Amino acid sequence: MTKWDKKKFIKKTKSDCMSHVSMITMDLIKFAEDNADQIVWGSGDQFGTMTFKCKSHDYGFLPLFYITTNGRIKFSINLLRSKVNQMEIIRDFQLKLESGFLMDFDSLDYPADVYHPLEDMFTMRSEVNKFITTIQSLSARLHQ
Repeated sequence: MTKWDKKKFIKKTKSDCMSHVSMITMDLIKFAEDNADQIVWGSGDQFGTMTFKCKSHDYGFLPLFYITTNGRIKFSINLLRSKVNQMEIIRDFQLKLESGFLMDFDSLDYPADVYHPLEDMFTMRSEVNKFITTIQSLSARLHQ
């Protein structure tokens, strides 16, 4: 049962997060509304989640990233590794994440998908735009 919706999610984010993090969250919600095949609002008690899902003809609905009302983001790269057989798609996503965030997302060094603070991941508007472009590219490839 869904506890969260867009209105509750935004209200909680604005009350709990710094304005910079709230702005990033609003940008990602707007992007999800315009581009996701499905948006899933969480049912948690401590914080809310929003999941951006892409519908692939081969794999069904796949979550590409999650954001939370407490200012965190999770990239679903390991989940995608377990579901998507076309490794070139995953490798491209991994390279774009690595170049965008200067982190290693190799399966050995990054064995589990974890939440990262938004303020650490996005310090400039251009980083948000680059991430949006990465998700659009991944979605387009999964739709093929």
